[in-house]
Amino acid sequence: MIIEFISNVTSSMTSWIILVVALVCYQRLATAWLTPGRDSNDSISPVLISILPLLGLLGTIIGLLDSFTAMQYGFSGMELFSSGIGDALLTTQLGLLCAVPAWLIHSALQSRQRREA
Repeated sequence: MIIEFISNVTSSMTSWIILVVALVCYQRLATAWLTPGRDSNDSISPVLISILPLLGLLGTIIGLLDSFTAMQYGFSGMELFSSGIGDALLTTQLGLLCAVPAWLIHSALQSRQRREA
């Protein structure tokens, strides 16, 4: 099951974009957390965090469009339709799984910076 999940994630370009944005975001948050007082006015991290669920929704739209396009050209079968829906839900899940902890870490970082100021 895990191998199938990894295969599904790595086959989607939207998933790769979500992962890269999440890595950049978490790197910036870790740097801010480990070096307090330096770059306390980071305005890029909240933007990156906000982009993650939107990229997940973009993957949802792409997956649904792929399913409907296949139906339009006469391809039928539950495997084809469920594959598109599965890809759509996977990108939404990935976007949220990356964004929610980042929001929490960013909030804790902001709270710590307000206490220290």
